[in-house]
Parts: sequence; structure tokens; C-alpha cells
Amino acid sequence: MTIMRAAEKALDLHITIAGTEPAIWRDLRVPAAITLTDLHKVIQRAFGWDNRHLHMFRSTDAAGQERRFASNDETVMELETEQAAVFTLEDVFSSKGTELVYEYDFGDSWLHEISISGHAVAPAGQLSCIAGANRGPVEDSGGISGHRELCEILLDPNHERHDDLAKWYSWVTNKPAAQFDPQEFDLEKCNRSLARLSPQLGDATPTPEEMAAVVLPAKWLLQRVGADGLELTKDGYLKPAVVAEVMTSLGWEKRWYGKFNRESQTLPVLDLRSALQEWGLLRKYKGKLVRTPAGRKAYDDDVRLWSHLADRFANPRTPAEKMVRRVLVLWLLEDRVPSYDMLAEAVTQTLMSVGFRMPDGAAIPEHEGRYLYNESRLMLGSLGVFEEEDYLRSSPSPSEAGIKFLLEVQRRQNEQHED
Repeated sequence: MTIMRAAEKALDLHITIAGTEPAIWRDLRVPAAITLTDLHKVIQRAFGWDNRHLHMFRSTDAAGQERRFASNDETVMELETEQAAVFTLEDVFSSKGTELVYEYDFGDSWLHEISISGHAVAPAGQLSCIAGANRGPVEDSGGISGHRELCEILLDPNHERHDDLAKWYSWVTNKPAAQFDPQEFDLEKCNRSLARLSPQLGDATPTPEEMAAVVLPAKWLLQRVGADGLELTKDGYLKPAVVAEVMTSLGWEKRWYGKFNRESQTLPVLDLRSALQEWGLLRKYKGKLVRTPAGRKAYDDDVRLWSHLADRFANPRTPAEKMVRRVLVLWLLEDRVPSYDMLAEAVTQTLMSVGFRMPDGAAIPEHEGRYLYNESRLMLGSLGVFEEEDYLRSSPSPSEAGIKFLLEVQRRQNEQHED
């Protein structure tokens, strides 16, 4: 869904990480009124950082007067900086001759030199990358010299330290070391990531159209069940005609292969029906699929349905599911879902790092981690959260409406965590 936005002033920025050879740089277009705190988030996305460390902006005017800005309250107090959330890019560059540097990770000290390369008009809130070169540095790689050495060793399979650093790289990045390419830069991928960040920086209140888009599959099935319910097969599945109707009515034909005549073999329909049962909107009763009291209240109310779905997804049945969903939502919002090869390990390591084990005390096997992740991802896929073509991907791309739904889920998760 494309939402038309008013136009606003924008600035074209050229950002280079000082000391990198070949240079790691990005040309970005951002709102002129963006705060420094939000600019920090944009730079993190554009260069592929994981936001693991502290950061600070330093501006120097033509007279040599320096100002420092930080987003973290402790950093503001300890280093006596100004609060980055209060100042915009326009504020900082209001004086001619001003130079701006963004420092990330005070240990490795990655200095991003920022200059204005042009002025523009763009849709309000739009973030875009115009050009760039080379992969961003690897987190915790030891600054310029450490990263240069890491690149040399990872590209040399015969180096005596290659295997050790390959394992370290995979652990840090959740990506296979065999795919490492220091010259990699995907402009389209960068812009998709920035587009998903944009709604997180502005007003995250969903429009009625966005709510309707997200809840559509659930609402459709609730209305199709109707007041009288749907007769099920003797094995408890939706009847073939209804299965086919779900797929065609929701435009899901490209999600699956086959004739769509058996629910047990048409997983998008099975996932949707199962999810609505888990979320307490539908239940089986005397050979029928019927609405629950919650389903009867929400079947024609997008606002109520949106709220119910967000709450139930944020609060699953078991602590392990709750942890996996927190991580899934975080990864999707921060655009850092691990690669398929590393996904199961990343999930199991996350669970075990906070004390989860198998009932006999053994380590969680990777297939269990993958199952928990896929179960939750497919639940979100049963709603209008992802771009349609991404339904079957292990790392799907949320739509703008989907981002707002995930933010609502995260808000409810955080409320539960604080309690």
C-alpha cells in the first residue's frame, strides 16, 4: 500500500568512514528537519551497523568551536554533551563552514565524516540512499587496522587464522563467512531497509487503510465462517471448496502450489485457520468451525481486531515462544534477520543465553529453534504484515502497515516485560 505524503525540504549527505581504503561511503537523502538521534538510526541502517555501541556527533564551525551531541542519557551526563534528540540536521549546519562527524563505537572509533552535497524536496519522512560503495565494517573488528586485517584473512582460505576468524565472523554477524565480500553494496537492499525504518521515525499511528490491510485475512475468514459456522470434514479440516475460496479471495494463489483442494496440503490456509484458533477468534465445535465470543465482537471491527491480534501475538502460551517472538519482532524492525544458514543457531543461542534448556537439561537442538521461529513467522504471514512476494522467505520484508503492526506488538511486549 502506498501512502501519499506531503513534500518537505531534504538534504543530500555524503558520508564516508574516515581511513577506509577503498573508501566506504554512502550518499543519503534525508529530511532537513531530521533529529540527530534519528540520523544516527539512518546511518546505522545505511552502513549495516547493529547499534551495539555508544555513539556521538561532533560539529565544528568555521571558527573552530566544537559541540558534541549524544542520544544516550548516561553519555550525555558523563561526557557533558548536548542531547541529540533536541537538535536537527538543519540546526547543526545553520552556520556556513560547519563540519560534522558521527563517531560509532568509542573503542573501535569509527568516524563517519558528514557533508552536505545538495538540497532537495522529497516526500515527508522519506529516507533514501542515492549511491554508495563497499560493505560496512564488521562490528567489533578492531577499528580500521583490525577490519583491514579481517578482510585479508577472510579472503585467504589458506591463512592460518582463517578458520578461527571465519567462525568468529559467523558468530558476530549471523552470516556465513563464505559469503563475505568487502566490496558488496546492494543499493536496492539499502533503500528497502531505509523504507522500513522511515515509519519508525515518524508517527506510527496506523491509518484505517493500514489496519484494514493487516487484518484482512483474519477478517475475511471470520466473516466467511459467519454466525452459523462452517462444516468441517470428518478429519476436522475446512472443506475443499472453502480452501480454494480462501486462496482465490485473498489473492494467495502464488503462495502455494497445487489445486488448493485439501487444507492439510494447502499450508497458507492451514496456517491462517490454526492461527485464528490459537488467537482465540475461532474454535471447533460439534464438527464445525465457529466464532468465539472474541471473534463475534471483532469480525467486522478493524480497530478491535488489530488490537486483539497484536495482543495475542505478543503474549503466546509459553515463555520460550514469548522470547522467540520478542526476538523475531526486533529482528524484523531492525532489519537484521539472520541468514537462513545461521537462523536456527541464532534462535537457539538466544534462548539458551537467557536460561532455556530442554526438559532434561540438554542444549536446545537447532531444529527446535527453527520450528519456534518458523511457527511465529508464519503466523505473521497469515496476516497482511509482509510484502506478498516475501511470504515464503525466512527473512520476509514487512510492509509499511506491517511495520506499524510490529511496533504495536513490540509496545505490548515491552509492557509485559516491565510488569
